[in-house]
Order: sequence, then C-alpha cells, then structure tokens
Amino acid sequence: MLRQSVHAFLSSADAGSLVEQAFADRRLLKMELTRLPGGLAEARARYGSEGSPSLLVLEATAPPARLLAELEALAEVCVAGTNLILLGATNDVGLYRDLIRRGVADYLVLPSDPVRLIEAVLELYQDPTQRVAGQVIAFIGARGGCGSSTLAANTAWQLSRQGNADVVLLDLDLAFGGADLAFNLDAVHGIQAVLADPERIDDQFLGRFSAKYGERLHLLPGPGSLDKEVRIAGTALEAALTALRRQARFIVLDLPRQWTEWVRQTLHTADQVVVTAEPDLLSVRNGRNLIDFLAARRQLDQPPLLALNRVGGGRKGEVGQKDFAETIGLTPAVVIAEDALTFSQAAAAGRMIEEVNRRARAVEAIHLLGTRIAGAPAKAAKAATVPAVGAKGLLHKLLGKG
Repeated sequence: MLRQSVHAFLSSADAGSLVEQAFADRRLLKMELTRLPGGLAEARARYGSEGSPSLLVLEATAPPARLLAELEALAEVCVAGTNLILLGATNDVGLYRDLIRRGVADYLVLPSDPVRLIEAVLELYQDPTQRVAGQVIAFIGARGGCGSSTLAANTAWQLSRQGNADVVLLDLDLAFGGADLAFNLDAVHGIQAVLADPERIDDQFLGRFSAKYGERLHLLPGPGSLDKEVRIAGTALEAALTALRRQARFIVLDLPRQWTEWVRQTLHTADQVVVTAEPDLLSVRNGRNLIDFLAARRQLDQPPLLALNRVGGGRKGEVGQKDFAETIGLTPAVVIAEDALTFSQAAAAGRMIEEVNRRARAVEAIHLLGTRIAGAPAKAAKAATVPAVGAKGLLHKLLGKG
C-alpha cells in the first residue's frame, strides 16, 4: 500500500481507542495518521484554508438532520479524491443509507471493533487489478532441536504441491541454517541478495537467486558460514517480505531461536505463526511465554498454530497432551508422533518425509497443517453492510466518487 495521509477528528475516548488500535495494525502502518480534536466543524474550518488528506476519519456527534447538513458544508472545502469514514453513536439503517448516498465510504457505530475499521480502510485502497498478496508464515521453535526447521521445510513443500502455488522458503538462521541440506541443494546466497537490496526483487528475482525444488518451491538459504557476521535489519527484511508477497502465494520463514528485535517484529507482522514444541517441561515454559507474547502483540490476528512434535516416544518426563494444552493455553493444531527412523532417513537423503515414506504418520499431520494454513479464514470477517445505492449525491462529486 502506498503511503497515504489520514486525518482523524475525534472527540470521545471510544473513537480515539478505535482509531489508535486500528492504525497500529501492520496492514495500515504505512498510512500517516494525524489525530486531531473535534469533529466535522473543526474539519471544515481546517480545510477551508488547506488541502484535505486522502482519508478523513470523523466522529459525528450531531443529530442526523444536522449531520447531513454539516456533511454538505464539509464537501464544499474538501478536494476531489478525499475519502470519508464516519464514526457515530446513532445505530440506524436509514441514516446509513443516507450517508452512503452522499458519498461517505463507511459509517461505523460506536463502540466498534478495530477490525471493522481496518477492513473499511483497506477496501478504499485495494487495487482490484493486483494479485492477492502472498501470506507470510513464520515458524519458530519453543526450544532448540524441537524440529521447527524440519516442519517449516516439509510444510513449505506441501503448500507448493497442494495449491499448485509458488512458495518461497527463507532460512533466516544465517550462520547455522540447514535448509539447503534438507533439500540436498547447492547453497546459493539468495537470502543475502534479498536483505542487501530488497528493491531488486522483481519478476526474475527468484529465478536468479533462489534454488528450486520441484516446480513451485523456491529456497533462499543463508550462507551457512561463520567467516563473517551477517546481521538482519528489520527494515530490510520487512521491505523484502513486502516485495516477495508479490512473487509467491506463501512465504515461509524459518526463524532462528534468537530473541532479537527483528525476530519479535517478524512474529508481530506475519500473517500466521506456527510454534513447534515437544511434550516436555522446557517446551511448556517457553511455549507458554511465546503464546503470551503473541497474544499481546497480535490481538487482531489469528492465534498461533501449535505443532506438538515427537509425541509418544516413551521418553522419561513426557508431558501428556491434555496437560500440555491446558498449561500452555492452546490446543495443538497438529500432533506429530515420534518417528525417528523416517525423519533420519529423510534428513540423510535430503528429501521430505512424504518422499521417503508416504505412509509415515507425520505425513498426515503435515498435510493437515498445510490445509490449516492455506485454508485459514481471513483475519477479520467483515460485518454485513447495506449495499451502496445507485444515486449519487453532492459528496460523491466533491469527494471523488462521481
């Protein structure tokens, strides 16, 4: 989304909280929000002497009859192309229809859900000619050695097959990552090219800098070298992911177990997070901390998917599935049974689990996880709205709707 200027004239705590929460969402972070006191009268006074922004979010406190008159007056000072979203306390479908007829983009009754405002804004700026942006799926382990990287690789491969869609796997453990070995591919330094210059990611980028596995899976591994320190800048990674969203349906991130700012930011901005854990006390403690962190940072997003790995191996101290779920506060999306032989064979061959043993119990779990990711519901189910009517009023013309 291009950077857009947004002015919000708000007078109540409900409206202020709604707008602040909505514009803290990653989908609207690139919009420059300016919060101002007041309502329609203050907006009209301001734009009588300066140009209006691309989007106005106004709190309407006047009764319906006066509100419509104030809107007509506001339209006289707004430049063409200004979009308007109104927030108000009157819950009346007749008022809603009148406002839509006059060119108001949307009317939300306070108090409202921030997701509803997010969706209203996104509708205004969505380009119908563009492809649907790819989803970023971040995999992280609750403890070292729990199989998060293996699960990320197998899930990426599964996604590339079940949806016949391009998938990019980014191994972000630059020093110790092993994604190239998991697929038995010669290492290429595509991830360094991504981070060094995200603007070079064009339609030919994946063909030049990625290693390909099968028809649809593109691998961008790290250098796997300790010769020099390679750091990841959060801004560079964010720009790279934005560009890769235009190249692939899914971008799967294999995150290292480093609690750095860029890892935290990536977990916050990913479309979906998969936490891999083993049924032991360390995974319980660390997993619970991760789940709590994600719940606080991703309040408007889908909850993380928990993959409980290596279950039923008979190891001493194994935590039961029920106790694990109750303690961590999340029911596992998939449970992967202990199968050291199949996983070892796949690792030795540089192949995916299903390629080594189609009947392995892990195959069904990976299929299920891929289905959960590919078929996940939209982040916010938009509330039903009254369709806009055909007649066009004054605001349609003056606010760029005519």
